[in-house]
Amino acid sequence: MAAEEMEDEHETEDDDGDEEPNELVGYLEDAPSELEKRCLTRQFFPSKVGGRPAWLIPEKLPEELTCSRCGCRLRFLMQISASQGSWKESCFHRMLHLFVCTNCQPNEARVFRAQLPRDCPYYSWDEPDREAVHLEAKDAELEALCCPDCGLPCEGGGSSPSGLRCGDCTRRARNGDPAVPFCEFEAAERRSISVDAAEAPEDEEDVLAEVSVSEAEKKAEEEGNDPDAYAAAVKESADAVQDIELTDRDKKDKESIAKLKEYQEMVKNDPEAALDKYGGNFVEEWVEERSVKDPVFAKFTRFHALNKNHVLRYHLGGVARWFCQFRQLEDVPKCPHCGGPRVFECQVQPMLIAQLKGPLQERLDFGTICIYSCEESCDPHVPSYLEEFAYVQPEPTAEWIPQ
Repeated sequence: MAAEEMEDEHETEDDDGDEEPNELVGYLEDAPSELEKRCLTRQFFPSKVGGRPAWLIPEKLPEELTCSRCGCRLRFLMQISASQGSWKESCFHRMLHLFVCTNCQPNEARVFRAQLPRDCPYYSWDEPDREAVHLEAKDAELEALCCPDCGLPCEGGGSSPSGLRCGDCTRRARNGDPAVPFCEFEAAERRSISVDAAEAPEDEEDVLAEVSVSEAEKKAEEEGNDPDAYAAAVKESADAVQDIELTDRDKKDKESIAKLKEYQEMVKNDPEAALDKYGGNFVEEWVEERSVKDPVFAKFTRFHALNKNHVLRYHLGGVARWFCQFRQLEDVPKCPHCGGPRVFECQVQPMLIAQLKGPLQERLDFGTICIYSCEESCDPHVPSYLEEFAYVQPEPTAEWIPQ
């Protein structure tokens, strides 16, 4: 979302008075050509998925891009250009950079906000000319700070000789493995088609009790990268899948029988599938038509049906559209930089997983990733990156297994 486009959105909000902020959805464009990839560099303030980060501020990059749970190196997933310059001059250029841990299943995530006024030492006052993209030279400032393979800062956050890989990419190169950034795509936005709240009434009997999480999953969550706890959670979920029984009605449906057998065979060959992707479309059909009453998931899938293949939902000051009724965020932590409240800004949708290709695709595992940012978009003392709050709502495991 370019600065000018976001400016237009905010002007519309100002004109409308008390109306709700506009809800936007983001889609992936076609794979870019080599020339088009140059438009995905920082000089063009892109919203994009994958590739190397187009860091907005070419200095003082985040020093510790590691998972807060397991300590592994994070991987760049997406960045969202979201100007708030219409009400705050220091936010004319504003970017959210999102990183995920592919070692953790479900993934962990961290997000960093950077912002600059229009009059700043890094960029021209004028809008960048996409037609002159072939004139763009290499970015020497970022090359001195970042790994040439993944684009993340070199360990320690300081400068290093151009072309020096980070530790993770060095190990991969030594083992003869290719670099593994996610495939790069530009993201484009449009107004969303909303689900009418009246369309999805929630009967009291449909609102289930509190979350029931298996002891194995609790242990896996509490102990992080504990292989024994993770293995126990995998085994418990895989065993539960094998114990699924069809209803009398479904026993007469050959398609249901075939789908269940296919899913059970997949989990038998790969037990982690029970804890990971839930059999794709099989689960959606199972939840909606035959087994679990989850009105939140039903509403989520209706929104997806109205906004096919969207990968991002942006609704600054709105509320999250939760993936399901389990493990929703209850309390949003305040901004640690100014002490003020954070508000919902956007969420990354699981439809992104199916649209990405490459070796890391199968390591993406989430229901939705919700991003909350400082309501005032507070300014750092010097231009730098401030960490905001990213909450990963996982796909449920034991909660959706019919008992």
